[in-house]
Amino acid sequence: MAPTTIYAQKKKIELGMLAGTSYYYGDIVNYELEPASIKPAAGLFMRYHLNPYLTLRGNVMYCRVFGADSNLQYIEGKKWQRERNLAFYSDIFELSGMLEYNIIPDRNRGRTIHTRCIPYVYAGVGVFHFEPMAIHPITGEPIALRPLRLDGSAYSPIAFAMPLGVGLRFYLNKNWQVGLDFGMRLTTTSHLDDIDGNSKYPNPENLASDDARIMASRNHNSLNHSTQMVPNIAGKPRGKIDYITDIYFINGITVSYRFWTFSKAVRRGRF
Repeated sequence: MAPTTIYAQKKKIELGMLAGTSYYYGDIVNYELEPASIKPAAGLFMRYHLNPYLTLRGNVMYCRVFGADSNLQYIEGKKWQRERNLAFYSDIFELSGMLEYNIIPDRNRGRTIHTRCIPYVYAGVGVFHFEPMAIHPITGEPIALRPLRLDGSAYSPIAFAMPLGVGLRFYLNKNWQVGLDFGMRLTTTSHLDDIDGNSKYPNPENLASDDARIMASRNHNSLNHSTQMVPNIAGKPRGKIDYITDIYFINGITVSYRFWTFSKAVRRGRF
């Protein structure tokens, strides 16, 4: 009898996309949920299933983060931030990898669905690019804040992140899944919003341009003219959160397709 070749089907690779929302916590948004600060997020990901419990996942993500002191006008205890009147937005491009742990093991094989609903938790590391922007109060045009050095220091637009989160995957059939994913990113920068928590208002004479003087302090009810800072504000605190670096969140709905791969085994028989 000739040897018999057997092909076993294994689903190892999964490709998917995420669409949802982002949020930020830092020197501007730091009190409670501010609906105006919720912005869009989207991305692509790939999973490699190591075993029923562990999955490696790689992400390419985009999100926008936003904050404005003017959104705090109805919140008690935020007079200091309302008078500061700073605002920013930044587009974040993230590349990250993580390890997912399935709380319920994923033992689905072939055409048989053993477990449709798979809750999971994850942790990982990533790198991202950001560039804080704001609307110039005089021209009405976007202006990059980082080159202005508004707190007197330079910082890199590239930083590291630690994604932490939870999620839920649901098998529609042996290939297609939908899910929910809730993740936060601890970062190594305090400048997502261009404001370091320990920063002080600079001496206007030390700033390089009129644009820098305008964007450093935007409480224009107190300005003598359009290029002058609020009087006697130099040296006073400009930041708000000095005990933690900035955080951003990416939450969304996921859709993914799990591919079949084939492994070959040869079973020998006797003549």
